[in-house]
Amino acid sequence: MNQEDPARWLELAVEVPREAEEAVADVLRQHVPGGVTIEEGAASVVIKSYLPAADDLPRLKRAVRRALTTLAPSARFRTRWLREEDWAHAWKKFFPVLRLSPRLVLCPTWRSYRARRGEAVIRLDPGMAFGTGQHPTTLMCLCALEELVRPGMSVLDLGSGSGILALAAARLGAASVLALDTDPQAVEIARENARINGLEAVVRVEEGSLGEAQGATFDLLVANISASAIVDLAVAMAAALKPGGVLIAGGFIEEGAAPVAAALTATGLAVECTLSDGDWRTLIVGRQAKALFPPASRAAGRPARRARSSPSGGEAPSPGRSRPPPR
Repeated sequence: MNQEDPARWLELAVEVPREAEEAVADVLRQHVPGGVTIEEGAASVVIKSYLPAADDLPRLKRAVRRALTTLAPSARFRTRWLREEDWAHAWKKFFPVLRLSPRLVLCPTWRSYRARRGEAVIRLDPGMAFGTGQHPTTLMCLCALEELVRPGMSVLDLGSGSGILALAAARLGAASVLALDTDPQAVEIARENARINGLEAVVRVEEGSLGEAQGATFDLLVANISASAIVDLAVAMAAALKPGGVLIAGGFIEEGAAPVAAALTATGLAVECTLSDGDWRTLIVGRQAKALFPPASRAAGRPARRARSSPSGGEAPSPGRSRPPPR
């Protein structure tokens, strides 16, 4: 394959002993926000991640190899190039029906699922956009949304990707949701997912950042982006919250939590809860967040619930362990 072709992805496969699985997967997730796939063998696992063609790809490959060689000296590496269309379909076999929480169930558009009473089902085709509900950052945000969304709320989803968080807020009772992303392809995917779910009247998807909100304020803001982006936008996000509003800030690992918390508290907000899943962190922040978030959930370091998969559709299992796909 012509390596100058921009429509390509590098599949990086790392075979490691089973005991190194979680540590190696966490390292890859830090370098590849779209997550990983994990294929289990008898004594080892193969963890795969997918890197888009970019100018900094050689540097990123070297950084990953250095980190993993130190962590798992016996690791075996394999790489291959995939065209975008091949990659876009290959990962779908790793995306089953998922129970994300007691109420939320995620069903890929290419699978079938019979909803049970009281379930809020989201049908999703993430395409090339980030957000399948399996990555720890997305899962923690979904769990927080289930705790915090109240009927009639206005919600802003900043960096919406596939639209999964915006759709979840709508399914949980939000009256209006504005989903923003700077990636035009993600915007089109999120709009299509809103249409698939019949939520176009509730979820509005626009290209851009906070400026597209045009000074509007919201009861709840969810930003599953990155530590640096949240720090840069802290003042604007605080201004976008109504009195008593709550911010769900995610997308960063433990080292990013302190600067994010400092930037947000400098605006007058208060960190009321820290959710954790491995090295990943999500902060619940607001002037009156404590009144909304149940006391049992506010302890710092509370683990997020894990999604469980159903390989054949039908009934989705209860929350448990998740294995993210390459989106």
